[in-house]
Amino acid sequence: MPIGRNFEGRVFGKSCKRPDIAKTRTKPHQPLSDGLVELAILVAHHQHAWVCHPPLVLWANRTAVQESTRCHVACANVCMGAMQPRVLGVRTAPRAGGNEGGRHGLKVTDFHIRCKVVSRYAFTTVTSSIWNQLSITKEAAFEVNLPDSAFISNFSITSNNKTYTAQVTERGVAKRIYDEAKRKGKAAGLVATKERETEKFRVVVSIPPGARTSFSLSYEELLFRRLGHYELTLGLRPTQPVQNFSLEVTVMERTGISFIKVLPLRTSRLMSSTVQGTSKILVQQTSTSPKGLNGDFILQYDVELNDLMGDVQIHDGYFVHYFAPRKLPVVPKNVIFAIDVSGSMIGTKIKQTKQAMATILSELREDDFFNIITFSDTIRIWKNGGTVKAILSNVHDAQEFVKKITAEGWTDINSALLSAGQLVKSMTQNSTRRIPLVIFLTDGEATTGVTSSEMILRNARKALGSASLFGLAFGDDADFALLRRLALENRGVARMVYEDSDAALQLKGFYDEVASPLLSDIQLSYLDDQAFDVTRSLFPNYFQGSELVVTGRIKPGAQDLKVFLSAEDSKQILKLENIVPTFSSESNVTASPLGCQGDMNGALSFVQRLWAYFTIKELLRAKLNSTDPAAQRLLAEKATNLSLKYNFVTPVTSLVVVKPDANEGPKQCSGRPWHLNGAQLALRGLKCAKKTSPTPLHHHHQPAQW
Repeated sequence: MPIGRNFEGRVFGKSCKRPDIAKTRTKPHQPLSDGLVELAILVAHHQHAWVCHPPLVLWANRTAVQESTRCHVACANVCMGAMQPRVLGVRTAPRAGGNEGGRHGLKVTDFHIRCKVVSRYAFTTVTSSIWNQLSITKEAAFEVNLPDSAFISNFSITSNNKTYTAQVTERGVAKRIYDEAKRKGKAAGLVATKERETEKFRVVVSIPPGARTSFSLSYEELLFRRLGHYELTLGLRPTQPVQNFSLEVTVMERTGISFIKVLPLRTSRLMSSTVQGTSKILVQQTSTSPKGLNGDFILQYDVELNDLMGDVQIHDGYFVHYFAPRKLPVVPKNVIFAIDVSGSMIGTKIKQTKQAMATILSELREDDFFNIITFSDTIRIWKNGGTVKAILSNVHDAQEFVKKITAEGWTDINSALLSAGQLVKSMTQNSTRRIPLVIFLTDGEATTGVTSSEMILRNARKALGSASLFGLAFGDDADFALLRRLALENRGVARMVYEDSDAALQLKGFYDEVASPLLSDIQLSYLDDQAFDVTRSLFPNYFQGSELVVTGRIKPGAQDLKVFLSAEDSKQILKLENIVPTFSSESNVTASPLGCQGDMNGALSFVQRLWAYFTIKELLRAKLNSTDPAAQRLLAEKATNLSLKYNFVTPVTSLVVVKPDANEGPKQCSGRPWHLNGAQLALRGLKCAKKTSPTPLHHHHQPAQW
């Protein structure tokens, strides 16, 4: 496929995803392309003889057998008339919801969400039951929106009093099972995640006449503290009014809860003011929408934490250290804004960027220093020579500079980073204590100058020094993989900014998270003879309203855990230590002051699962940042083993269903893999078998019966 912007937009991408069309990127003069790009180039280079060349090129293109389709284009064109209705008019499974549910005879009889938050670690289970009221088999979908950071930990389907429980397997093993099933003419289903597309779980099954099928999905996540609070988001989308509906959230924090609130249901007028919700009657659900509830339940809270060393919790040989000191003075910052103004930013994106920058500049503190770089195929620095103090006159001049920005040209990411590095060097010559930050925004890939990712990364490491780089990928066309590696290698983080009407608010919201640094060069240390398998414990910065988390294991026989803190604030270097007993006690986790006494089963084991959750994520980040194939394989192997041990669906594992043997009870599962006989299991971006014969995955789906 050509790489023009019209082929890279979000609308085109979504249009390809719906009928499972694989969109690939090709370059001119490469054999993987379809030949038409070469035709266009050939015509451009031989305008005087264009009448002679195209017939020969087209004949060669249409008669060459393509590896992906195993047929030539002419044959594919002959078959296109029969195939188009099935590809372009893909019939999706009718959702059991609202008027649609009434028409199709599928009724959601139960919908329940249970969430237990134990010291920021959330266990969530979503269950739903669907009844086929008709005399014919109907297809039903179970769909759950997941937080980006969540790991699925369990999934089961109950039908005819039998429960089919999914098992997590290594990706390669699952793929071999799938390929073998397809080779034998069976249908196979896999559930897998992609690193950037873990936000939706969807399963489609066929329900026999009069039967009921129940689904249960469990997932786990760590709630991160941002802007002074933790936020729990639960999707309430049963797709039709449900008589037996409930939502129950229990929050348990050892140090106490300072505040808690429930926001209005996102995208809905429905309000809630309680932590624990009970069944909403049908009238209330219908008043929200004819299709019932369709929004996100959002709970925000914060904890009491007065100890500067934070909160260390230990249980069963594992520990977690939450570090989030309050009431520290803000350290001034040296901030450089590097803004992409290439041609692809023209229109709404550059307008939203200007709007966000105007607000951000107005909120700089007088003790802060700043500068602005705009880049396309040329680099422009607002103030040559270094950063300037954020006094009112400089801020006003900078806002006027931003107003006059225009978008045109190509994208030279490498030169922009080198220019930022020059400004960083000028900062370090000033003896005043300020924290260097680079906020780097782009909406595309490197298209001019140095375009090699490895070369750009190498240059950035040399140029930026001790500065923290925060990469903002504006839209789906941005090279998020490059920005993420840039951030990982330069003491920062990368974030997506979505092309929506609130993009300016997204930009401003991210800046707010890093606007107030309180500490730098934070080192949380634990004695080697007491702790091991400790996750990342060295952090470049601590920002107001955030939290640093370290987990690890306690060595057998250790009576206590000695914790050391070293950090630098606005005036001095802090050095503190604390000793925490390692004995286990149920007082380790207590209910919140609100009196939410939830089921404590599994609560005390959260530290071990949190350690596994955190360790897997760090292993995957290290793999992403490594260029050594041997190291990548070792990191992937470690992440896979932990994922399998704790039954997590991660980027290195997949989910398969195991069918009980006939002589076993409905709750027991044998080790024999059972293919879903046409059931479609899919996360966003996943391809599954949808036909009972080994045909391409995007063809018509024949539903199966449970």
